[in-house]
Amino acid sequence: GGLPFESAQFLLFVLSTLTAYWALSKYRTAQKWLLLAISLGFYSRYSWDFTGLLLASTSANWLISQRIIATTEKTQKRWLVSAVVLNLLFLCWFKYTGFFVDSFNDAFVALGFQAHLPVMRLLLPLGISFYTFQAIAYQVEIARGTGHPAKSLLDFMLFQVTFFQLVIGPILRGRDLLPQLEAPAPARITQLPRAISLILSGLFKRMVIASLLFSLGVSQILFAPDTYTASALWVGMIGYSIQIYCDFSGYTDLMRGIAMLFGFQIPDNFNRPYLAASVGDFWRRWHITFSNWLRDFIYFPLGGSRASRPRAYFNLFMTMFFCGIWHGASWGYIVWGTVHGLALVHYKYSLDRARDRGTYTKATPTGLRWLRGWLWTMGVVTFSRIPFVTADLGVALDYYRRMFTVGLEGAGFHPMLVALIIVGFAMNFWGKEVRDWFVFKTDALPVPVAVVSWAILLFCILNIKPAGVLPNAYFNF
Repeated sequence: GGLPFESAQFLLFVLSTLTAYWALSKYRTAQKWLLLAISLGFYSRYSWDFTGLLLASTSANWLISQRIIATTEKTQKRWLVSAVVLNLLFLCWFKYTGFFVDSFNDAFVALGFQAHLPVMRLLLPLGISFYTFQAIAYQVEIARGTGHPAKSLLDFMLFQVTFFQLVIGPILRGRDLLPQLEAPAPARITQLPRAISLILSGLFKRMVIASLLFSLGVSQILFAPDTYTASALWVGMIGYSIQIYCDFSGYTDLMRGIAMLFGFQIPDNFNRPYLAASVGDFWRRWHITFSNWLRDFIYFPLGGSRASRPRAYFNLFMTMFFCGIWHGASWGYIVWGTVHGLALVHYKYSLDRARDRGTYTKATPTGLRWLRGWLWTMGVVTFSRIPFVTADLGVALDYYRRMFTVGLEGAGFHPMLVALIIVGFAMNFWGKEVRDWFVFKTDALPVPVAVVSWAILLFCILNIKPAGVLPNAYFNF
């Protein structure tokens, strides 16, 4: 089901809804109602059976936020706690029930008892982690007095469910969208070339690079390491890191571009993450709105780096451990979170030691220092993705073992994978410059010529993409 972002139906959906939306530009409230109807219709195409759940979550959060705003400080805390608990229970029920039941049953069997808890397999509502975390951030910031309260239920619902951020983020704060919803509708689409550059960039990353990597066997290599040579396993591991980057950042580019067509600016989620020369810098560049959420609502409340050094290291580790669990209920995600937690603790410890010696740590590393830091960071990021993807620790250990065993019999890799990896890294390093160049050149063209050139580029992307476009990895979260 659903309306795949790379389909002709999606393009038609966007064009027809844009036409109706801008026809109502003099009637802001009608425009908002239309956007809400569009967004719920879009979500129900993917997940019609959970649309009621999305509306129930949004309505409950609105009612509680109104109580937080209206009551005294003491009662406010109670309402805030109830909001956070309610949202987390809602998320945990769907996301973790099966994992806990399975683990409990396995533990009982290991102890020699008969396990009797019924196995539960709950379908995961699409986007539940994103809209639940967005609601928690909203409630906490309202209670702290740092948030931007919605002026109406309609605005709050749009803040939670607009289709260009509902399914896979970015995780917005009130200040990111609510002031734009309260403002009068702009007279026309501003920065049209910028919006088109983002849409084309997103489609190229997802439909061409990520989908070709997927269709040429990157995921197959990860799930069946015992049938491939060591060199294929190395290409598969690095290829998957490019695939997930082009999948997720491509989706973000596409949705940011579409949001601009509707007159909204939403924050970027990626800033050349594979340029990072430290694990700390990587997390400032990867899934930025989620990294900021973890910092503000897990790391800082635990005490952040204001506490003693051992406590600060513990806070950092627990934040990343939680990040692992957020991705889903599997030991693979827990191992992934643990690895990143330990890597960030090592990074902070190194910084603390350098500061103790009087070294200035804010300087950007250059030359060999940068290369050493980059290789270490890419090592942590790519190697930890193997348990993240396979979720089966036995398969992951087999993968590592075979990677370092030379002369193994097995299937090789498609030579085009290496070229795609190089193009993917180029998109990470220079994608922004290419988009800026595109905007600069398009701005100089007469409008009809610009429109024709955009259509030709879109046609080219649609014709070089493989037959099957990969499923969104982040739909699982």
